[in-house]
Amino acid sequence: MDSKHIPVVIGTARLERRTAAIAKAVVDVINQTPGHHATLVDVKDHVRDAVTVPPWGTGGANEQPTKWKEIVSSAHALVLVVPEYNHSFPGELKLLLDSLWEDYNGKAVGLVGVSAGTLGAARVVDHIKPVLIELKLHPIKEAVHISEAEQALETDGSFRDETTTSYVSKMVHEISRLSDALQTLD
Repeated sequence: MDSKHIPVVIGTARLERRTAAIAKAVVDVINQTPGHHATLVDVKDHVRDAVTVPPWGTGGANEQPTKWKEIVSSAHALVLVVPEYNHSFPGELKLLLDSLWEDYNGKAVGLVGVSAGTLGAARVVDHIKPVLIELKLHPIKEAVHISEAEQALETDGSFRDETTTSYVSKMVHEISRLSDALQTLD
């Protein structure tokens, strides 16, 4: 069986973002999962070329392919690591997501909410799901919530709490299974 590629997207371009280290820890968990491999995708590397496109319109990466289109097209599923900013998700992530349409169809998405507080970005996870569904992505019901992100990782970059690693592993298996099922619907 071929290895299933799951890009992990750092959902913010802010300086000194804790989200990047969390995303790297998620990549490490996926890469330790048999039959799966992950790459880290930084939203800031893609929003310069992003042009939003409505499903009925023209333009964007649907017509002028970008590296983001290539990443999505070759992905088995996606994981978005999203911090909560002002009770929502970062604008640069929205711009990136809105730059494609057709290539999202049939892709499962796992969400990792990141916050400095104690809620683990529960609001942002609930906020982004309708956007993903409108884009014809398929977010799984359960998300991974990282509270107090500054203390979430060991010095080696792994998750401090074994429970978090377990939740990430479960998310990977669920998006992988959902993606397999969605491929049979073509």
